[in-house]
Amino acid sequence: FAVALCLTSVFYAAVTCLLDSIVVSSLNSKERLNFGKLRLWGELGNGISSTLMMNVCSNEAYGFEHLFVVHGITAAVAVVFMILCTPSNQYNQNQAKQTTKANGSCNNDTIDWRRSLLDVFTNAEIASILGAVAVTGCSISVLENFSYINIKSLYKAHGQENVLGQEISMYRVFHTCGGMLTWYYSGTWQKKIGPNGVIIASLCCVPLIFFLYAGVGDGLDVRTKIGFAMAEATRSAIFAAMWSSATIRVNMICPPHMTAVLQAIMDASYRGVGSTVGAYVGGAMCKKIGIANTFTLIGKGFVSLLCGALFLSSQVKSNAPK
Repeated sequence: FAVALCLTSVFYAAVTCLLDSIVVSSLNSKERLNFGKLRLWGELGNGISSTLMMNVCSNEAYGFEHLFVVHGITAAVAVVFMILCTPSNQYNQNQAKQTTKANGSCNNDTIDWRRSLLDVFTNAEIASILGAVAVTGCSISVLENFSYINIKSLYKAHGQENVLGQEISMYRVFHTCGGMLTWYYSGTWQKKIGPNGVIIASLCCVPLIFFLYAGVGDGLDVRTKIGFAMAEATRSAIFAAMWSSATIRVNMICPPHMTAVLQAIMDASYRGVGSTVGAYVGGAMCKKIGIANTFTLIGKGFVSLLCGALFLSSQVKSNAPK
């Protein structure tokens, strides 16, 4: 099972970053802000599949083994669509020649990749974006891994395990709606405050999710369910705003031949470094002080970090030479 999970993660991570890179690269500078309107279809597919599968799991006539069969079939269909939408090698070569000619540089084969990577990682703005993505990935990983454990424990404590699958599918609907709305309007928000402004706003909203999950209490009334639904919608919205803005901004400022590489690095920062650290640290904290206390403590810590960062930023700006 561990080997299968590892292989699935390897191929899944490669697909997501490559698809995002292909979509953004296919849009010109005027259309780039429409990236979110294309990406929202992925959110819709994720929401439909997770909602249906949770209902299938709660049906006694089916089991988890059916999920893997469906996953295999849908993965094969996805491969066909990816092959159809992926630009041909000839197209890529023509685009590379046009970019090289426009930049007045030599042949693409002479690109110094070591120098290019060094230039990317020494770019303060790119490094800041990667750091913000990693922090968001760490935070959302804690929520993804332990919020559903908290939900399951509450339903079990109140003897409502028989409706758990249907209830979680309802929360996934709110998760999908929050993400789709944010993906759709992300371009509009970036026009008004810029991609970096949306990234900063997303970071400032991260503590809200922790407080929403921590404040649901031990009951299982309407208030608790509304709290879970709001938290799920907010979690999805923050990821959509962060990922859309970071993807667009990174593709705007990085060299053309580095877009796919940098997209993969950003994906690794989120799903690799951020998710791993979040799962490990969150697990240790939840085991020691409980899930609700962990969410509260991380939320307060995140607020403190944001206040400290804003204070340092204001000091740097005030001391900067005029």
